[in-house]
Amino acid sequence: MAEGFLREMAKNLGEDMEVGSAGIGAMDDMAPSRNSVAAMKEEGIDISRQRSRMLTPEMVEEYTHIFGLGTGHVDAIRSYFPEAQEKIFDLREFIADESLDLEVPDPIGGDLDEYRITRNLIKEAMPSILRFVLTGDPAEPGE
Repeated sequence: MAEGFLREMAKNLGEDMEVGSAGIGAMDDMAPSRNSVAAMKEEGIDISRQRSRMLTPEMVEEYTHIFGLGTGHVDAIRSYFPEAQEKIFDLREFIADESLDLEVPDPIGGDLDEYRITRNLIKEAMPSILRFVLTGDPAEPGE
């Protein structure tokens, strides 16, 4: 879902940005779940052609930014790739409201409402992520 949001936002801004997603425990070439596709379709974003990928050392070396869906994901990525500490972040760490939870629950196996909750948490983070990737500064303009 994060890949779909970021790709769509970059496209809408006319930014030429390569966006991908991968995971430490992912299996290569799996389609997104039916509920992921449905939740994103409600936002007008088609992720049905996305495919899962295992995070590789080559990806970690190539990517400029790596975002985990929570502290557990980030800690795992950092433990596997300690050389990339400076480019690994929590997806929600740049949201201006510091009282918000950093964790994004994995809805795997859940119903559509659980996927909507996850989608909305990811969506909330995307403006600050896009600003950070494009400018190095996640702050709202004027802050």
